[in-house]
Amino acid sequence: MIQEIKKIKSIELLTTLASREREVFDLIVSGQRTKEISDQLNIKANTVSTIKKVIFRKLKVSTNIELFKIAQECALV
Repeated sequence: MIQEIKKIKSIELLTTLASREREVFDLIVSGQRTKEISDQLNIKANTVSTIKKVIFRKLKVSTNIELFKIAQECALV
């Protein structure tokens, strides 16, 4: 029951992300670094860093590990 509640809350948080933020989120949790993400999405590394800060704020986390936990709770990884 607690796992199900965590999953619902995580899914609700993910729905707050814009499409580009979601792209960056997916790439972060897949293990890619800022430079790799910027190359793949054809944007500047500073832009990736800014998007990452927005993702962290929206999802109320402060580390990539916490992002990965949210992805796990939503069965995305």
